[in-house]
Amino acid sequence: MQQVDNPHKLKVGLFTSPHLIEACERIRIDGKPISKQMFTKYFNDVYDRLTSAIPPLRKVDPDTRDIPVYFRFMNLMAVHVFLSEGVDVAIMEVGVGGQYDSTNAVRKPVVCGIASLGIDHQAILGSTIESIAWHKAGIIKDNVPVFTVPQDDAAIGVIRSRAAERNAPLTVTEPLPAGKYQLGIPGDHQRINAALAEALCREWIRIKMPGVDATKADSWVTDGICQASWPGRSQTFVSPRHQNLTWHVDGAHTVESMTACAKWFAGERATWSGQTVLLFNFTHERSYKDLLQTLKKHAGKGNFVEAIFCPNITNRADSQNLTVHNDEKLAQQHECANAWAVMSGNPTTMVLPSINAAVDYVENKYGSSNDAETHVLVTGSLHLVGGVLDSAKGSI
Repeated sequence: MQQVDNPHKLKVGLFTSPHLIEACERIRIDGKPISKQMFTKYFNDVYDRLTSAIPPLRKVDPDTRDIPVYFRFMNLMAVHVFLSEGVDVAIMEVGVGGQYDSTNAVRKPVVCGIASLGIDHQAILGSTIESIAWHKAGIIKDNVPVFTVPQDDAAIGVIRSRAAERNAPLTVTEPLPAGKYQLGIPGDHQRINAALAEALCREWIRIKMPGVDATKADSWVTDGICQASWPGRSQTFVSPRHQNLTWHVDGAHTVESMTACAKWFAGERATWSGQTVLLFNFTHERSYKDLLQTLKKHAGKGNFVEAIFCPNITNRADSQNLTVHNDEKLAQQHECANAWAVMSGNPTTMVLPSINAAVDYVENKYGSSNDAETHVLVTGSLHLVGGVLDSAKGSI
């Protein structure tokens, strides 16, 4: 959308989650996170209005808390930012599910999109793909066009049914043909995501900018897809401190996304001959065995010389998960390391107490003092990826 070039160039707002390093990343205007000063201003605006006795809060349910939980507060704040800053188009990413997500407060969007579904957040969405699809399809609105990608038969059946209930025209986009565009985000699986993004943009342009020249619209969409970037997904960077050390980071945390991540890494791996190291993490609600087996199956020839595991603990106070004790987090990573040693046949594993400690360990052991070219795959959790980007790179 940022490529739309007309006499009134579009100002694009984006609300997404989670953040990788700082909360400002969740609210972006024209692709850039809002500044800390802007974040502070609008945070205080929202907080002060919610806690003010005049005017009193209007509640559908009188038992509702005055201050929403974290995600809902950020959702409300994003809307306040976008309205105050005068964005032309707001892209709102659902947090978890859809049916009961706070982003559903947007009652009449221009267009809706549902990306590839997988088994995730089972405690909230259910343990079957049908249940998850029902929740995800909860964003479909009356008579609003909806686009999705090829899905499991059971999932697409649920999506079609819910779209029909809402009289919402449904289109299933096919992956972009290989070679049609030079995608800004690497990985064959991104052709699926890019096709959905293309369809959503074209539909928005059709509805909101009728009569626009088709050639110009094609140019906007092409430029957007080719210039797209998304930190923490299929991302590669050379260590700023050790030139022989390359980090490959991807926040895959479901079997489906881990398959895509492993295939992307296998493609990368075919272009160099250095040794590889794995840095992995999983959160307590997910099956680490399924993720590791998927990674081992699809990551290409050659073993990781070492696998390192750590909990999502960093030096940043705002990156802590206080719902799980640190001892429990560390015990989970030991379980994971033992399982990897068995399934990979390689007992060379290391468990470290934090992400910062893991980055320090990798740099000290495989950095420039050891001249061997080393590539590190970081995956299993977006929180892990964010911590590594912060510690090893210093930015997203």
